[in-house]
Parts: sequence; structure tokens; C-alpha cells
Amino acid sequence: MQNKLLLCGCGWLGGYAAEHFKSDFAITGTTRSESKAQQLANQGIHPLLFGLGQPLDALIEAANNSVVVLNIPPGRRNPDLSDFTHSMYELITALFTQATPALVVFISTTSVYGDSEGVITESSPVAPVTASGKAHVGIERHLLDTAPHKSYVLRLAGLVGPDRHPVNTLAGRTLSGADQVVNLVHIEDVLRTIEALIKQQPNKSILHLCSQDHPKRGLYYPEMAKRRGLAPIHFSEQQNEHNAGEGKHIDASATLAELSLRLSYPSPWDM
Repeated sequence: MQNKLLLCGCGWLGGYAAEHFKSDFAITGTTRSESKAQQLANQGIHPLLFGLGQPLDALIEAANNSVVVLNIPPGRRNPDLSDFTHSMYELITALFTQATPALVVFISTTSVYGDSEGVITESSPVAPVTASGKAHVGIERHLLDTAPHKSYVLRLAGLVGPDRHPVNTLAGRTLSGADQVVNLVHIEDVLRTIEALIKQQPNKSILHLCSQDHPKRGLYYPEMAKRRGLAPIHFSEQQNEHNAGEGKHIDASATLAELSLRLSYPSPWDM
């Protein structure tokens, strides 16, 4: 296994990754914030002040012979992601023309499947509808076109962790889509999957990750709000117990088999 790791983006996921991998790697982590840079240094991570669109020289130097985890989110509320996408293309091109990374793992999202219905596997066609989903599809393609033998795309379902759960922002609201199923994944399983990718470097270049259990939103979110002592969550329509479930049902069994992994959190009820 390579002993240098560049976390390109040290937000929520990157912070957990830094802690998870710091005993095995010399880690460089990028951030746009001076205070976050100091926080990374206190963790034993070498901080690199960097923002998309800025000069790439220091980043390229850090990427040389490193495993690179590319995890720079576009921001959900930005409707125009053309600058973001263009800067990501430039970054990826520079990584492979001006440096020699050991490996690049791009953290993508299952939103690339858009409003697709039914069971979604790693080979299901992408059908993005949001600006973020479309940007991620473009970046995925650019990465795999640029370096098909040195890069991986890992599409993640909704992220959950000790300090993060979607129910926290949904509490007190009235929602729709009671019969749609929940697609969530725990940060611990994300980190174990990234570790397995780095160690095993499988043949498949596009993988995705989600829990194996998919409760319906109308059951799951009101109950989770109750368990956490949050304001009640209501749905604008009644749940139909006989409905097989609508919306996306992310099936990550092929990824888990490819990497010989078992999820620590196979059900959202355990998160």
C-alpha cells in the first residue's frame, strides 16, 4: 500500500478520513480556511491551503506518488456549476499530466441516477436531473477518460455518522414520498470501502455504496425523529403497506462482493 495520501477536500467526510487513515499514511489535506488548516495541523495532518480555481502547483507536488481522494462537493444550492465542473476537469487533467499519482478515488453521489425507479446497480444508466448530479456525471467521465487504469468512482448514498443524520434537518416538517425507500450509508462503511479500494485496486472502476436495508420514508423518518427526541415528522399522504416501494433502491451488493466487504451498518435502523 502507498504511504502518502492526499485528501483533496477536508470537509465532513475528509475529516473522518484523515482520522481513519493517519496511522497508515503521511496525509496532506486541502482546505480553503486558515482556521481549518490549523485544526488539521493539530491532528497531525499536513495542511494545504487550496481552493478550486487557484494555482495547482502545490497540489500537484503533493499528489506525486500519492493516493488521491478527490472529495470537493459543488454546493447543493448553486444552480450554475459550470465553473466548478471546469475547474475539476482542469484539476484532474493536471493530476495526470503534471504528476504521477498512485491512484485517484473520486467521491461521487448516487444522485447521478436522478429520479430512476426500482433497483439500481452499478451498471444502471445514469440519469441526473439536478445541477450537482449532472456535474458529477461529467467529472466521473472526465476522470475515467483521462486515467482509466488509475482511477475509481465511488458513488455514495445519503451520508450518516455520529454527528450527521438527515432526520436532524427533517424534524418538524411535513414531507411527501412516504412510499419511497431510504438510501443511506454510514461513514464507517464508507471509510472501510475506500481502504479496501486502495489496498485491492479491483478491476471495476465504478462502484457505489448504500445500506442493504431500505425502509420506507413514511416509516423510517417519523420513528427516527421519535427515537432522537426531535419534533415529529409527518407525511402529506398515507403510506400504503402493500406498495413495494417507489423511487431508487440502491443495490450495492456487487461492490461489496467485489471488495469482499460486509457492512458494519447494513440497516438504516442501526445508524
